[in-house]
Amino acid sequence: MSTIETLRAMSEVWSLFSDMPDDATVGVDLAALYLGVSVKTLARYRQNGDGPPYVQYQSSDSKARNQRVNYLLGDLRSWRNGHRVNNTMQAAQVRRLTFSTLSDLTKPQPFWIFKSQIVIGHALCIEDYIFKSFLISNDYQVIWICVNDVLLEKWSFSTERKKWHSVLVYVLNRRILNSVAQQEKNELYEALMNTNKIP
Repeated sequence: MSTIETLRAMSEVWSLFSDMPDDATVGVDLAALYLGVSVKTLARYRQNGDGPPYVQYQSSDSKARNQRVNYLLGDLRSWRNGHRVNNTMQAAQVRRLTFSTLSDLTKPQPFWIFKSQIVIGHALCIEDYIFKSFLISNDYQVIWICVNDVLLEKWSFSTERKKWHSVLVYVLNRRILNSVAQQEKNELYEALMNTNKIP
């Protein structure tokens, strides 16, 4: 099939999807096509429980383990839209790499380094094709190090380091503001208690 024919076929499929209501049921093949993943990846999502919700009909008289799986198009749309990202930090949050507390910043994380010296970036926030090229090269390796420690290392790109620096500063500033607010609350409470004392 030529490229033009493939594009025409895809255009027809996308037109079909856009005309279908949210409660339309689609099979695994169409669901995978809609999400742009393989059927195998979709099966892994079901196994791990981190994919879109699905419907599985099970007959009471059947002992088969692999019952037919279907998806509601509205669930696929919602799940897909929930995974839109604008940058690698958002991608990290989608992958459940949220850094919102001090303890998050002290847990070891996987970072790629070049020739055992220079930090490239977080292993799970790098594009897949770059990740694959790093895997086959002897110049790159993954080290496990916490965010506040990795920021003390030498980085290959200041823009990549700045993302993690911003995360650290954000978390620390939020912690400081929370502590200041709690201190003010305690001082106010103490002042109110002192003014309400009976002489």
